[in-house]
Amino acid sequence: MSFEPPDLPDLVEPPPSFGLALRRDLPRGVRSGLATFWSLARAMVPAYGLALLLEKLGVIAVIARVAQPIMSLVGLPGSAAVPLILGYVLNIYAAVGAMTALHLSASQITVLALAILIGHNLLVEGAVLRKAGMSGVGFGVLRALSGLLAAGVANLVMKALS
Repeated sequence: MSFEPPDLPDLVEPPPSFGLALRRDLPRGVRSGLATFWSLARAMVPAYGLALLLEKLGVIAVIARVAQPIMSLVGLPGSAAVPLILGYVLNIYAAVGAMTALHLSASQITVLALAILIGHNLLVEGAVLRKAGMSGVGFGVLRALSGLLAAGVANLVMKALS
């Protein structure tokens, strides 16, 4: 006894021709790409400019001296505190913009990016957590410290592997 599937109506339309798909999807893709570019540029360009301005005014040098003892624990120069703070307070894109103004090695960028990815956007996310009934400050401190701890571990692993 064999089972024969019943004849089903063809519910799937054939794909449009390449030319039709291109005319339909290309403008949509360009608009979406430009919107994404503009969204990223609005955060990264001002942060990059701010980091350059702070560097020219000597502010980064002061921040670097103050932050050097803490940042050296995770294998970063003191100047890396600027993108770290921007990432923790604002967002990842502002941190990336500031990071590009500094002269960091690939391993330092990796370590810094890990810390920022774990502890980014603490003000906004802390407010959301508070609305959800959690301690926004407590969770923010936990995320910031976890980011630094993960960065320190990543730095040790990369040193061991090099």
